Amino acid sequence: MVSWERPTRAMRQGWYVFAMDSSSLLAAVATILVAAAPWPQDPQQPSGETRRERLEERLEERRQEQPVQQVGDGQPGESEQVDESQDAKPYEGPYRSPYALKFSFPVEELLFDRHGPRGAPGAESTVPEREWYSEETRKRCGAWGVPARMFDCPPEVRSKPAEWRRERIVAGASRFIGYEYQHHHVPDWNPPQGWPWNRCCAGKQGKGVDCSNFSGWNYNWGLGIHLNTDIHKQAAEATSRSAHGEARAQVIRRPEGDPDRWYEELCRTLKPGDLLYIRDSKQTKVTHVIMWMGSCATSPDGTPLIMDSTGGKIKDCNGHAIPCGIHLRPFKKGSWYHRSFDHAHRWVEG
Repeated sequence: MVSWERPTRAMRQGWYVFAMDSSSLLAAVATILVAAAPWPQDPQQPSGETRRERLEERLEERRQEQPVQQVGDGQPGESEQVDESQDAKPYEGPYRSPYALKFSFPVEELLFDRHGPRGAPGAESTVPEREWYSEETRKRCGAWGVPARMFDCPPEVRSKPAEWRRERIVAGASRFIGYEYQHHHVPDWNPPQGWPWNRCCAGKQGKGVDCSNFSGWNYNWGLGIHLNTDIHKQAAEATSRSAHGEARAQVIRRPEGDPDRWYEELCRTLKPGDLLYIRDSKQTKVTHVIMWMGSCATSPDGTPLIMDSTGGKIKDCNGHAIPCGIHLRPFKKGSWYHRSFDHAHRWVEG
């Protein structure tokens, strides 16, 4: 039974209240959605019961799709859409990078806490590892997974010179080379099949992080600097919380004029660990972040290198497409990275 009622208060304000019992409401909603839905036309008019069953099926499908489409907290950027590898050479077997890392200090010293409790995968979040894939975590965290732990800066690190701390950031990031591009908060979160998933170039669920969660993770774990992992906020904020008060970054602006003229100048200015923010292909907003390697990496052809997590297909110096995920990549003159450079943040002064 469907009826129109006009309560006294609503009468004074000119409002109407539409009242119906639950079964009538379902039938009315079903009728509206069935009329608008792109179902094939049946030669015979379906019964009301059939229409209701179809409505319930469609609603159930939408409920199941919602967790997959949910973005969660953080903006993933648009680097997956970039493709500079149309004429890349094919290669057989796993990808082998022609690039190498080198450090002035022993890696065992830079990452002295890598194999201790602080460096264990289970320490990446305050959520106990045994609960990472529980139903409660699924409901609370969704496709982005467990939140990152806010790390302290170890006492042994605070007194080190700037060059040492920069190399610690790069060395810490290198632990995850080969991990996939995923919209996750922590690198080692690897949920089982059937878990909600934010679609990306990896094509499946797995370990990994996206660009801004990667840069945020490296400074969080390495120096206790807690960057915002939303790409747009991270790019805009030159101050951040840290384990010991506010941290402030030096901002390196995009030089004026033709990018080809300031390429070498920019490369000379940057230092290892600097975070470079890259605009989209339309040059309208920042959508990606990369980490400068500088003296911490070498290339056969001398091209400066960066490290990032991206889905874009960038070619290496051998003409091979670098796979989706965390890898060393060239900062070539005329490339998307170069021409779309917006600004950089330097969190380690000195």
